[in-house]
Amino acid sequence: MGISASFGELLVHARQQGARFDDLCTIGRQGLAIPVSQLQRMAHTVGASEPDWARFAVGGFADDFFELILGARSIHSVDYSDYQHADLVHDLNTPLPDEWKQRFDALIDGGSIEHIFDIRQALINYMEAIKVGGSLFLLTTSNNMCGHGFYQFSPEFFYRVFAEENGFEVRDMAMVEAPLLTVEASRWYRIFHVNDPAEIGRRVQLVNKRPVLIYVHARRIAEGPVFEKPPLQSDYKMHKWDTKREPGRDASPAGDNSTVRKPFGYLSALRELRKRLRQRKKNSFRNRLFFPGRFN
Repeated sequence: MGISASFGELLVHARQQGARFDDLCTIGRQGLAIPVSQLQRMAHTVGASEPDWARFAVGGFADDFFELILGARSIHSVDYSDYQHADLVHDLNTPLPDEWKQRFDALIDGGSIEHIFDIRQALINYMEAIKVGGSLFLLTTSNNMCGHGFYQFSPEFFYRVFAEENGFEVRDMAMVEAPLLTVEASRWYRIFHVNDPAEIGRRVQLVNKRPVLIYVHARRIAEGPVFEKPPLQSDYKMHKWDTKREPGRDASPAGDNSTVRKPFGYLSALRELRKRLRQRKKNSFRNRLFFPGRFN
């Protein structure tokens, strides 16, 4: 877990957009995997004086990056054990101590949440740690990374989690495509913004060949209970559960009210090939309805 060049770019962008990192909490001690040449550009972007780069983050941790590039004044970390000297040794499968709630201007998780089994409790902990007006930043697994952790996440999931009814709003969401499973090891990456499926009325799906991470910047806008009602997937809520059934008719597995059933059959080889090609094109980063544009 740590701050890669792509994640660093997105965090710098968030700071430029007004996010504050004064009192910062990280999930685990974050490592730093950004070459000096890119750190220099980031320092220039935020107007920071360049340090002695030979002494910058010499221990491998990102604390110097948080202070110089993001403007952090205090940095704390939560981890399952104290092997990296976390301030709070705590199992995030269990509720966060009260004294850590509404304490931070920002919380950064650069690759832990996919390894925590009780994802619901982990998210509650993250969300409750943030002050109203503060920000939560995640970078986690999304596509072609099966086996890295317990989970891979979709845009739908995080848009529904960080919703107004839970006291949050999504400020930015993006997907980061890289050629290697160890994404920080390659200088090549692409970042695409992601639309909310509820706003475009379609599932945002992706079929691709490379590993993809998902980035989320969510802002806390109100106090109140988190997940008082479980999130619902938007297309089911909009198009199925909210649709009234005609009296005396049952909905079919296909989602309509037809009483006529056709025998199931596979597509022909030619039709399947055409469908595979259309599917690949439709559910790629070229789909501007899903992914409205590149970052930078």
